[in-house]
Amino acid sequence: MLSASHLAALLPEVICLAKEAGRAILQVYERGDLGTTYKEDQSPLTDADLASHRLIQQGLHDLDASIPLLSEESKEMAYAQRQDWTDFWLVDPLDGTKEFIKRNGQFTVNIALISKGSPCLGVVHAPVMQTTYWGTSGLGAFKQNQEADPQPIRVGQRQDVLKVVASRSHAGVETEVFLQKLQVAWTGEVELLSMGSSLKLCLVADGQADLYPRFGP
Repeated sequence: MLSASHLAALLPEVICLAKEAGRAILQVYERGDLGTTYKEDQSPLTDADLASHRLIQQGLHDLDASIPLLSEESKEMAYAQRQDWTDFWLVDPLDGTKEFIKRNGQFTVNIALISKGSPCLGVVHAPVMQTTYWGTSGLGAFKQNQEADPQPIRVGQRQDVLKVVASRSHAGVETEVFLQKLQVAWTGEVELLSMGSSLKLCLVADGQADLYPRFGP
């Protein structure tokens, strides 16, 4: 595992990089034509995905060229090539492309550092909301709104009201069945929140939601 001092040195650079990628995404977001195409699995791909990918790829290489990168928008890399990686960057340059296309603001830039099979540093930036979340092993987790001082976050305490956050674009039959069973089993109130992209996980991390069921791949 990378040392806490190494992670502390990397973190401000990665936060700045995520915000820079967010600005590149917004340049496309504000255009009329998003340059949308579709991958083999029919998931959408826009000019913003590619612009963010290229910026993050170059930025992480400049930060530490010894750490390889696995990105949502990288050309497919065989497992045989990466199975022995000890440390690597795991990136989704634009998480929530469907939300981006709908222009509802619920998309993020996700950058994580994996060391010996475990995440040790992560940054999630929501460009439209101007909100950034980050955490590192041993140094805690934080949330920053715009340029305000970062605030420490933690998961919520159990209450009578169970707040469940679900995907806007990927809620399927399994999720609906789970929620129906939960409504019956939970003795208190169940409140449903709808949110896109990795923001669902961030709502759990900062205590705004208690549970995020996910049955998709």
